[in-house]
Amino acid sequence: MTGEITEYFGDLLVRYENAGVVRALIQLVPLGIGSAGDTLLASRVKKIREDRAREFFDELAKDGSVLTPAVVENEDFIHCFLVTSKAALNTRRREKIRLFARLLKSSVGENHPRSTDDYEEMLGILDDLTYSEWSALLLLDRHSGVERQPSENTLQWSLKFWPQFMSDVESELGIPPSELTAFMSTIARTGLYEIITGGFLDYEGGVGVLTPRFFRLKGYVAEG
Repeated sequence: MTGEITEYFGDLLVRYENAGVVRALIQLVPLGIGSAGDTLLASRVKKIREDRAREFFDELAKDGSVLTPAVVENEDFIHCFLVTSKAALNTRRREKIRLFARLLKSSVGENHPRSTDDYEEMLGILDDLTYSEWSALLLLDRHSGVERQPSENTLQWSLKFWPQFMSDVESELGIPPSELTAFMSTIARTGLYEIITGGFLDYEGGVGVLTPRFFRLKGYVAEG
């Protein structure tokens, strides 16, 4: 394994030569790539893996990382690292790779998941989301800052910002209003978003709200 790690992540090991904790973690990365008979293909796979790993470890190391020798010797943390690094290396979007790294740091931060099972659940949700879906949730969060009056029910409050949300989702994410209901409905599978139901007058459906689970995950992956 040491030879494989050196072959794939030799540059990273040099990059973090003076950062013992990160360097130690690099050597634990579960490659699981098999052998590529085609030299050109093997070279391309190596470059992709290097780029993704660099994004992941750079995010882990930034802003006075909470990772310490004592932390990385903890069995629960090592488990979280192994499952998270595997997800990160299988992710194309660099922005999402950074989310994985911040989620991992949250496992030892002041605001942390309740248990390793809870952590794996949060990781599974994040892994299941596309970056466009996550971006849509953040957009909805931004628009949800509209003040809610005591007399308003959830639907009445949501309808105050929903048209602008629809417009911004189209302009920023390229999702037309005609597809938004179906798009947001798929996100409901994660438990981060909930569609408003009920027999409200003239309500045809398609409007929803963020759930407490979204705000918890957002807290874990927040930057800084």
